[in-house]
Amino acid sequence: MADLIDAGRAPSARILVVDDDVAIHGIILRYLRQYDVDVAESVEGALEQLELRTYDLLLLDRGLPDGMGDRVIEEVRRRRWSLPIVLMSGEIDPQLYREGTHSRADDFIEKPFVREALISKIERLLNAQALRRQAAQQRAELAEMHAQLEREVDVARTIFDRIFARGEFDPTTVRHLVLAANRLAGDVVFGAWTGEQRYRWMIGDVTGHTLSSALVTMPLAGIFYRTARERRPISDVLALIERELVAILPTNMFCAAAICELDRASGTLEAWNGGVPDLLIRHVAGNVTRIPSMALPLAADRFSVPSHTIAVHRVERGDRIYAFSDGLIELRDRAQHMIGFDRLLAIARMGSAATIFDRFLDCIPDRSGATSYDDDVSLIEVIV
Repeated sequence: MADLIDAGRAPSARILVVDDDVAIHGIILRYLRQYDVDVAESVEGALEQLELRTYDLLLLDRGLPDGMGDRVIEEVRRRRWSLPIVLMSGEIDPQLYREGTHSRADDFIEKPFVREALISKIERLLNAQALRRQAAQQRAELAEMHAQLEREVDVARTIFDRIFARGEFDPTTVRHLVLAANRLAGDVVFGAWTGEQRYRWMIGDVTGHTLSSALVTMPLAGIFYRTARERRPISDVLALIERELVAILPTNMFCAAAICELDRASGTLEAWNGGVPDLLIRHVAGNVTRIPSMALPLAADRFSVPSHTIAVHRVERGDRIYAFSDGLIELRDRAQHMIGFDRLLAIARMGSAATIFDRFLDCIPDRSGATSYDDDVSLIEVIV
């Protein structure tokens, strides 16, 4: 028992003993020498003490001069004070106590009691109370950490929004969508004019969909928009991005991407696909041209010369070009069926071309941000 008394935080525990029997006072004070003990002799005295000081445990006699100790328990519970209570009485029926008939005390002890039994109950309740307080503190700390993370994410989103606001998307000819799986997207859609009738765009899908993935999109945006202003060829853009990603990314991260440039004057589309699903050209005649992946994703292979070969396709007024990340393909619709590439291809082939983008969107069960996605989703339509 000495080990039990000396261990833990017994010396710092503060206990209020409520009993009108002077002899009992002396016994309890002797038993509880290792604690900081105050004494009250009535219901009103107990309530006054509880208002004045904070206690770790209440040792309460059931029969008091001005009423039953149950009144003290009711007041403690009404005020939601976090205070374990041991009820003392020579008339407690253990079965009635267990059924909640006697009171809402945490434990009881019958008089007369021995020191070891009293100490054991007190220690058990104090330890349980300490654990509850520790758990409450940890919950509060976690809540504060979560709130801090949310504030930081909000700041990050503001920064990302300002960076991506440089995108040039004429709503009459370009429609696009990026849905983040986890607040900050690792998918991107960029667009910029490189000449009077030359429009360049990029869709990118960085490994994962966490903050680290989103951070990678910042240098992508910087290189894309700088080289668009400089009117650098697509092959140069790819080489610069590849070199930057190899320098900053860990070996388990890469960026699947496609970059296209439409020249309306010459009726040509330059395209490079590195690891994203097939690009689709829906021609005004109704047929669909697929542009499959022609190279590994950017920074996927650090030990070989990357392929930045550009494919050139003929296009004409009214043709529509589509690119999307695999997040759209792997998304589940309202019936919990995976959308799949074949469904998107069928949509591109059938029906009015003017409805294709909206029918792609209809495959997505919720675009409000309330739904959690397994992966980021990105999509772009460019009309020639």
